Amino acid sequence: MEEKESIQLVIESEQDAINLIELALNGEFKDKDVSFDFQGWPSLDINIKGERYHSTLPVGVMKGLVEYQGVLNRAYALVSENESAKSISDSKRKDLEVVFQVSQGSSEIVGAIAEQFGTLAEQAMLTMSGDELVITILGLGLIFGLSKVALAKFKINGELKAEKQRLDYAENIVEKNVTLSKVNSDLSKALVTVVKGAYDADHLSLGSIDLDEEEIRSITQRTRSSTEKIRIDDLFLVKKLETAANRWKLVFQHPNYGLINVVLYKSQEAERVLDEIQHAFRSETAVHLYMLGAFKGKKLISAAVVGSPTLGLLYEDDEA
Repeated sequence: MEEKESIQLVIESEQDAINLIELALNGEFKDKDVSFDFQGWPSLDINIKGERYHSTLPVGVMKGLVEYQGVLNRAYALVSENESAKSISDSKRKDLEVVFQVSQGSSEIVGAIAEQFGTLAEQAMLTMSGDELVITILGLGLIFGLSKVALAKFKINGELKAEKQRLDYAENIVEKNVTLSKVNSDLSKALVTVVKGAYDADHLSLGSIDLDEEEIRSITQRTRSSTEKIRIDDLFLVKKLETAANRWKLVFQHPNYGLINVVLYKSQEAERVLDEIQHAFRSETAVHLYMLGAFKGKKLISAAVVGSPTLGLLYEDDEA
């Protein structure tokens, strides 16, 4: 058997990562033994300006940073093909731990995560190779480094409009990769928590974008919420089941909640519960599912399948 060519990729910036991802999409690293050398990238940079932000962080902002760490741990579990971040050993958790530094005299938060990405890449190399490895690891770098790719949903005007084509291209890459899509969704929630924690700031920089007072208020009011998560475990009829590249699109029917649209991202856990859903769909019978609903008042806004009585709880409620 011919020995694979070994290649080490040096990444010093967001642009390096984007260039290498484009090469991977064209098959540049197929059948190659790829390793990574992260030189100061990615990093987490957040700056908050306002009357009460002088070397201090509100509890709400700190909660968002804790959620950021949790998403990083879950990303490690995903590339490890583990079912949950709970399976990560204490030593690996220590290797993944991000130290957030707050500059004196301001509320500038910096987290160097290049070493953590070295740990992430080493683990991914056990389950991936070549182009897939490059796209996944550097795509995660763009997300955790708070690039415009990861933050497009927060500000879709001004500066970002000028880069819409590049962002749409990058977003397409994220959506087609199961791991990137899941992590990007989770990280967006953590960043919303950061913004909500700095609700009275005059200015907030999240990585590569800036939010002014009006934009902060808009995001805070849009997400402050009236939504409440409640378990609605019950019998559901499966009215529709469609397969997409990285997810299943499902429509359930329930006597109290009507038609419920659910997106189930492809994973080992999802495949297990999908077997039960498919059986019910084919036999036109109801399936008993554990489901987490998001309610605004008494109205069900969205829902996620988190398990079944047969399989147990596949996701914790805060991971759904």
